[in-house]
Amino acid sequence: MSSAAIHRLHFHLPVTLKPNTTPRLLRKMQAHSPSPIACSLSEASPLFQAAKLTVDTFVKSGMVIGLGSGQASAIAIEYLGRQIRAGALEHIVGIPTSVTSASEAAKAGIPLAEFENSSQIDFAFDDVDMIEERTLISVIGRRRLQGEESVIQEKLVLSMADQLVFMVTENQYKCCLEGSIPVLIESLNWMETAEEIDDLFLGDAEVWRRPSIGQADPLGGDFPLVTREGHNILDVIFTSPIPSLAEVAESLEKVDGVVDHGVVSKFPCKAVVASESGLSIVDNIPTNAVGGV
Repeated sequence: MSSAAIHRLHFHLPVTLKPNTTPRLLRKMQAHSPSPIACSLSEASPLFQAAKLTVDTFVKSGMVIGLGSGQASAIAIEYLGRQIRAGALEHIVGIPTSVTSASEAAKAGIPLAEFENSSQIDFAFDDVDMIEERTLISVIGRRRLQGEESVIQEKLVLSMADQLVFMVTENQYKCCLEGSIPVLIESLNWMETAEEIDDLFLGDAEVWRRPSIGQADPLGGDFPLVTREGHNILDVIFTSPIPSLAEVAESLEKVDGVVDHGVVSKFPCKAVVASESGLSIVDNIPTNAVGGV
């Protein structure tokens, strides 16, 4: 799905918010309740401080908030719930990007609305697997994506947010990125799609179909992962540094059978970068550095 297609979908979603109803995502969460990860870090840790700074700086009363997925997002969700219970924030509605974030929000006491019932998201925060310096183009879906999660929904929520902040460590914030990019493909004739992608990055990457269980191999084993939308996932594993995520995304979108991918590109957006020496807020506007904390 191209970025243009994602933005077009924004204008066709209905406006009604129903924060007091139980979203389908939340009902799924009750049957697939993951273990909480928000408490795994101390409040002195850089990632906790990044999550706290994100909520304190960008979240205001009355906002509709896109709730991301991952360790920093779980911390931010828990802290946001704390602020709501303390009365520091009021009339907050959360739009979860995943079953996991719905679970964390329910435990934190954050009112939720169904994603498809919202046409406006004021602010969103999220984790990423890696993020490109200057452009802040990022990759999601490397590790945490399972059958009940959705790269498509996560990207839609992020794309619809008026403001977007990624929370990352300094190790994830690099100019030369490495590793894999997940690609969602149609299950029918998946092998032809995989071969075309393999030819596209010949010598620079390996293409493996992701399994749902067991050991990974190029064919996805006996039980290839099927997403809730019915797609397979190819992990395009780069064996050399990725020169440009934007160019990779553009190339993938031209391949027949590719539905979407884990590359997220939004302009403008910000990132809170956590390190042992402190926190920095950067953006992808040409002046780039917003400041240090």
